Amino acid sequence: MSQDLGTPVTSTPPRGAAPPVRTPKKKTKTGLSALAAKRIAVLGALVAGIAYGWGIGGNAAHYAYAAAVRSMSSNWHNFLYGAYDPAGFMSVDKAPGALWLQALSVRAFGYETWALLLPGAIAGAVSVYVLFVLVRRWAGHAPAALAAVLLAATPITIAATRVNLPDSTLILTLLVATYAFWRALEKASPRWLLLTAALVGVGFHIKLAMALAVLPVLGIVYLVAAPTSTGRRVLHLLGAGAVTAAVSSIWMLIVGLTPAGSRPYMDGSTSNSVWQMVWSYNLFDRADAAKTGNSAELPVLPDGKVTPVDQGGDTGVFRMFNDLIGGQISWLLPLAVLLLVVGLVAAGRAPRTDKTRAGWLLWGGWLVLYTGALSFSQSIHPYYTSILAPAIAAIGGVGLHLAWTNRRFAWALPVGLLATGAWAFVLMSRSSDYVPWLRPVVAIAAVLAAVLVLVRRTGKFAVVTGAVAGVALLAGPVAWAAPAFHPPTDPRTAMFQNFNPLAGPNPNALSTGIDLTKFMAGGPKPGGPGQAMPLPPPIMFQMMPSDADQKLLGFLKANNRGERFDLATFGGTGASPYIRAGLSVMPMGGFVGTMPMPTADGLADAVHSGQLRYVLFGGFAYDSPTALARKDWVVRNCTRIPPPAYTANPWMGFTSALFDCKPGA
Repeated sequence: MSQDLGTPVTSTPPRGAAPPVRTPKKKTKTGLSALAAKRIAVLGALVAGIAYGWGIGGNAAHYAYAAAVRSMSSNWHNFLYGAYDPAGFMSVDKAPGALWLQALSVRAFGYETWALLLPGAIAGAVSVYVLFVLVRRWAGHAPAALAAVLLAATPITIAATRVNLPDSTLILTLLVATYAFWRALEKASPRWLLLTAALVGVGFHIKLAMALAVLPVLGIVYLVAAPTSTGRRVLHLLGAGAVTAAVSSIWMLIVGLTPAGSRPYMDGSTSNSVWQMVWSYNLFDRADAAKTGNSAELPVLPDGKVTPVDQGGDTGVFRMFNDLIGGQISWLLPLAVLLLVVGLVAAGRAPRTDKTRAGWLLWGGWLVLYTGALSFSQSIHPYYTSILAPAIAAIGGVGLHLAWTNRRFAWALPVGLLATGAWAFVLMSRSSDYVPWLRPVVAIAAVLAAVLVLVRRTGKFAVVTGAVAGVALLAGPVAWAAPAFHPPTDPRTAMFQNFNPLAGPNPNALSTGIDLTKFMAGGPKPGGPGQAMPLPPPIMFQMMPSDADQKLLGFLKANNRGERFDLATFGGTGASPYIRAGLSVMPMGGFVGTMPMPTADGLADAVHSGQLRYVLFGGFAYDSPTALARKDWVVRNCTRIPPPAYTANPWMGFTSALFDCKPGA
């Protein structure tokens, strides 16, 4: 019996047949299709990647991290322990997670500035798309695309991502962890929750407690909204907590179980303890204004004043809006707070497991927790605030879409636009000489957009309304991000900018807000041939060297006779340029110069055993009792070399002092 195969299938319909019916693309209430939203997000990530990476080869890398990466890329022992110097004498004073990526990049592409900065730039670009994917699962395509654009345009995100800092890598790790968390929340999946926990543990190796800070938010949201019984929710969270603790402890356990003589000294501790470095030096000492000296010897200032530990302005609820930090992150912060309240009210009395409300709790908790931590911590850099950007962007994208599409909350859009325009005007007025024409443009755009959303928010004219609103929301932040693409030409200023990157029109600003050019103009000047730096050198008036002095570099290379160290310096600042240039340098006292390693006796042993000959005074470092004892030993036992013998730079001769500690020299 033959089988009837029916009518043959052809690639074209019969002549005269009606054309096939096309299924319309799904659109949101704003008329934006899912495909268009995805294209916007992809384009935003690509543009962000180009912006973050544009010309990074001409940037000045963070001096300390660049030196550590040079050392860590030289061998796997230094790589594992995060050694600051090639000989593995001292570690960095942080967990080395982000530096591992930079060291791998350097091993692959060579020790170039762009290779140092590449991992962070890639992480920043990928974060834009990950946020889109994450917000899309919560609130849909259109708000997700808007959130991606808002994140990409955040000024401090752009400035910080163009430097080899760990923050962009941390943000990407936490965003991926949050995506896994959202998948866990949807179906109370323990597997996704354990993945979340593991990723947060990975984040701990990048920036320690900053990564763990998100855990309370995730835990509360899971307890509130996971669709399973209370007992299972608690059990899931206990298991996740154990995983985070285990993953977070891996590197600390490796270091702690390694004999002290077989690894670098742990910078940031007084007892060579990785636990002290992590928990005291990098957490409790930073949160508490009253320094106890548990993880570092107390600095000794010549004028007897309290050590200046705060770098973000006065602590308090208004810190995010002050002169130093406001222009970095706060452009859309008032709008985000308003929209967060609107979103929570809109969620109303939804069921416990409602995902819309869970999203508001998640991003609102992220924003509130990190804002509170940064507002009241005693020691922050302004670029730390980049951790707020994903939450501001997510809340802003979803909240603006809600206010646009829900007539009940239509009032929030004009109010938010007017508030944002007014705050942008204030921020731009603080630097009135920078693009002065932009202030009235933003103010007019904010007023016009507020009127348009009330009278013409539908139809084809909605595109015009959206464009005007975009100018009101983003023109200021984009203008403040623009100077990040023009690194300072002065190498000393560039080093300060990359040590503490700031968005905005004054790239000369120090982390304390002091204009470096004015500081140098009023500072000491090298005088006649007999003028030299006093001993011991007073801190705060020493030049931070930005590059290795070429004559000193040649001098040290020519006079090395097999010593383990070409040079010893007081602190990591003076050591950095010479480590980056390929020398083996002992950074006595660690990053800030106050660590009790080596002691004066330890320094003497290094000299007498032939491991060290030359010691350089200079570079920024705090004094401490041990540091003063080291300096006293050098002055009494070593011979000072005349500056013309090792430098042709009058500033170097004035702000530094090179000693030959060879017995009998």
